[in-house]
Amino acid sequence: MKISSQQITARGVAQQSGLDTLSSIINYTGEYVNFGDAFAYSSSLSTDTDYATETSTPHIGALDGNPPNVINQWYRYHSDGVLYTNAGSATSGSGIFALQCQTTGGLPSYCGMYQKLLLTTDKEYMITIQTSSDNATGVNNGDLYINTYTPSKGSYLLNTTTVKILPNTSGAIGLVESTFTAKSSNDVILIYATTTETSSTALTITNISIQEKQEYLTPVYATDMWGNAHKVLRVAADQTISDD
Repeated sequence: MKISSQQITARGVAQQSGLDTLSSIINYTGEYVNFGDAFAYSSSLSTDTDYATETSTPHIGALDGNPPNVINQWYRYHSDGVLYTNAGSATSGSGIFALQCQTTGGLPSYCGMYQKLLLTTDKEYMITIQTSSDNATGVNNGDLYINTYTPSKGSYLLNTTTVKILPNTSGAIGLVESTFTAKSSNDVILIYATTTETSSTALTITNISIQEKQEYLTPVYATDMWGNAHKVLRVAADQTISDD
């Protein structure tokens, strides 16, 4: 039995459900890339499967020619020196992933690493990549790309792309962040380096992380002049409870 016909009493007590004022809290949790820590992976990347791609679209060529059949396993690729310069393969060691790059005769090179992920379709994810301090020397100049791909009809479609221009200038943030929505449960992350520099260089990374977006709704509280916390409620204009 209601003590009054009001939705909220004079003492601030809600008399029906659905009157809470809610605030959205977003957090990114979990870890969805395997061995993203270069220090933990040691020199293992240097022995992972490497593919020399000769197509005009080297990234798709690598995914098609050497598909990442094993989930959470790193694969490597590099341009083979025919259509683009061959600057070498991606390596790891001393706490860094090193992506080799060089332009020769006006032809850029492409060198990268990729991994098939295990995700939840339609969920949003955050990619965070920490570039190393080596990129702040002014020697390692180039573009670091972070792409995501979705398997489609025996090939792969580009989902998202983000680029970080190196080197890191003094005071610049070496962190690269990119969000994407999984189009399938097995989307692929692909990271590659390229440069316009004519001398051999390497763009270096210390950590790669992928976390899933979680959103929570929590009640809003306000503090009165005496320091007491009260739940903030919302109410219709007439403040009346229906008899239904």
